[in-house]
Amino acid sequence: MPFDFLDGLGFLADLLNIDLSFKSSPNREKESKYSKKSKYTTELWSGGFLVIASILYFMFFSNPLPEEDFTQTLLMCVLIGFVISFIVFYILFHLRLFYFKSIFKLLLFSISLILFVISIVLIVYFKFIV
Repeated sequence: MPFDFLDGLGFLADLLNIDLSFKSSPNREKESKYSKKSKYTTELWSGGFLVIASILYFMFFSNPLPEEDFTQTLLMCVLIGFVISFIVFYILFHLRLFYFKSIFKLLLFSISLILFVISIVLIVYFKFIV
């Protein structure tokens, strides 16, 4: 009997759904104390994105830039960064992880992720491709 591709995918899905948590009743009190989510998760992620983006921008602008068609290339890298970040926002929205309690947190996270993705695209293009 030939191998069915969908059966293989079903097997992989079953492997991913295995519950590997080892919960016992005495440890629940300790676990509940440590399982509380941080109140400042959005700010931590946004700050991390901004720090990494600033380091990448410093690496990018520290070297002399090429003279030929620099503005057109820069605009294309920025456009690619926006498209990738909006794809990430769309994925987060469908995973129900794109929920913020205030507009400030939404703007901080969105702008920091956009700057981070643009810096990655610039570094990848100018350091590794050109």
